[in-house]
Amino acid sequence: MKVLCSRYGVTRAGYYAWRGRRVSAHDRHDERLSVRIHAIFGASDGTYGSPRIHAALQQAGFRVGRKRVARLMREAGLKARSARIYRRTGGTRTFFAAIPNRVVDVETTAPDQIWVGDVTYLKSAQGWRYLAVVMDRHSRRILGWSLGPRRDLPLTLTEVAPIK
Repeated sequence: MKVLCSRYGVTRAGYYAWRGRRVSAHDRHDERLSVRIHAIFGASDGTYGSPRIHAALQQAGFRVGRKRVARLMREAGLKARSARIYRRTGGTRTFFAAIPNRVVDVETTAPDQIWVGDVTYLKSAQGWRYLAVVMDRHSRRILGWSLGPRRDLPLTLTEVAPIK
């Protein structure tokens, strides 16, 4: 014990006094706050950071500073995660600019002269789903659609009963 106390620069009496001391009121309050912070963080699915948790605690009637909330979150290893932002892959604009669009300037006079199609993506509980749609350009009526888990050729070629 003598070696450890000299290593850390404390007296043996000071060490034993510290070891026998009860938990301070500040530490007890920190423990109660930590329980509330964990509950709020869990209810937000891990998306709330210290500013939002601080606001939620104040709304619940706790008088606490934002820096204290940030410290408690840091000590507990709670770090808010932000939503992933979708970024389009580079070069698609250049790729499509290189392909001439011959349908843009053509005028239609009746239905079923020009059909156009598109594929879009939708986020669902099961993950990303891709929706292929075929539309008559003149009447703007949807002729058919197909929904699938992959964006590939079978999705666009799938024969779906036309929409009546």
